[in-house]
Amino acid sequence: MDFLMHTKSELLELLRADGIRLTKRLGQHYLVDPNVCRKLVSLCEFSSEDTVIEIGAGLGALTDLLAARAKRVVAVEVDRAVSESLRRRLAPLSTVEVLCQDILEFPWPLYRGGKVVGAIPYHLTSPILVSLCEQAPEIPMAWLGIQHEVARRLCAAPGSKAYGRLTVLVQYRFAVSRLARIPRSAFFPQPEVDSAWVRLVAHPSPPVAVDDEALLFDVVRAAFSQRRKTLANCLLQLRAPRLTRSQALRLIREAGLAAGVRGEALPLEAFARVTNHLRRKPLR
Repeated sequence: MDFLMHTKSELLELLRADGIRLTKRLGQHYLVDPNVCRKLVSLCEFSSEDTVIEIGAGLGALTDLLAARAKRVVAVEVDRAVSESLRRRLAPLSTVEVLCQDILEFPWPLYRGGKVVGAIPYHLTSPILVSLCEQAPEIPMAWLGIQHEVARRLCAAPGSKAYGRLTVLVQYRFAVSRLARIPRSAFFPQPEVDSAWVRLVAHPSPPVAVDDEALLFDVVRAAFSQRRKTLANCLLQLRAPRLTRSQALRLIREAGLAAGVRGEALPLEAFARVTNHLRRKPLR
């Protein structure tokens, strides 16, 4: 069987042959540089005993390379026509399963321990990352192609403009590394920005101790809801527990923080302290 990696002209021929039209609604940008595909897969650390879940398999630019290295590949593609085309051409590979599936509805517990690979749709980057964070116990590692700017956000440090809610959420669940740049010219249709190949490694246990993870995420969400406001003012937006301004200021002081601190300046450890003080101490 020939590899499915393809150049732009080969991709266009595949699309014409199967009568497939790409749509902006699905954010379809397909890899069309075989050398880039080889490099990206070479950076993935999985073995011949691993199951790999590929997000946004498209027409298979990475799929057969993954299949050559993994025990099993579950290629997930939401576009029905594209997934049918991929299924037909991958039929000779018994180790590849093609699913026409919205990745945001994927049954992760059924594939516990599977490693994740994919150049994910730009317009779904944040929802997919949030979903992976929610499923972190099921996912030991992931390698993702995402917008360069989003990669900067995931690796950002407190106090930088790129640091935000998504940074804190992802870093709570995963150790993040940026491995390589993916030029926009490697895709068709060509996007307006470059991408980056990042690695997410699930923490065996959270890097900070919190009594209530849901409350931690609520605190982080509130802290970044209005970046120019102080943390004290942002915490007034919490639905439970409801805080007065004096209570919020006392909470921040007891957590060892300055009264005028903003959420964008806080490392994950400080968010954990605020959350634990809020959870453990009665409000007065």
